[in-house]
Amino acid sequence: MQEVIFYVIIYETFLIRQSLYKCKEVIKMDEIELVCRAKLGDKEALNEIVDMHYDEIYKFIYRRMGNKAAAEDVTQDTFIKFIKNLPYYKEKNKLKSFLFTIAINTSNDFFRRHKQETSLLSLDNVGEEITEEGTEDEILKKEEALIVREAVLSLPDVQRDVIILRFYHDLKIKEIASVQKVPVPTVKTRLRRALKALKECELW
Repeated sequence: MQEVIFYVIIYETFLIRQSLYKCKEVIKMDEIELVCRAKLGDKEALNEIVDMHYDEIYKFIYRRMGNKAAAEDVTQDTFIKFIKNLPYYKEKNKLKSFLFTIAINTSNDFFRRHKQETSLLSLDNVGEEITEEGTEDEILKKEEALIVREAVLSLPDVQRDVIILRFYHDLKIKEIASVQKVPVPTVKTRLRRALKALKECELW
């Protein structure tokens, strides 16, 4: 009887995995279809693509820059560039990776243009976030999150991007390599160095 139950569980697990795989395939096909329609001038398809990815790209840029106003501007510029470069996008590549690459380049351009006036994380913002209402535990969590954010923002650009993409956006090493346009071993080296730096700050 126990053996029968064991095989039933295995079979149910297999069915669940098959279902999840099919769901991912449907999502992938829907995205490809949307891109094809957008390339043909379908504005609704283009708006749907933007809606699908806008929040995640904004969060990535904000984590990268630490400045909400700048992140909002750069996110808008990122999607404007995405629309301009859409004809050159190849459907075999992940659309999200394509957007992350544009986001990195766009935020780098912003930093170059506003080098003197752009601060990654202002002390005023830190104070505002810590003094918000909440329980003691909630306030402590906010303080810890801010300390981690400051440490991540202090990393060199390429290391910071690897940490954010890997641990905040759950990208695989191969996907990060695609975003950064570098070999997989380079990403692994950057990740290792970034984690070492964060460990020295006793944050990882």
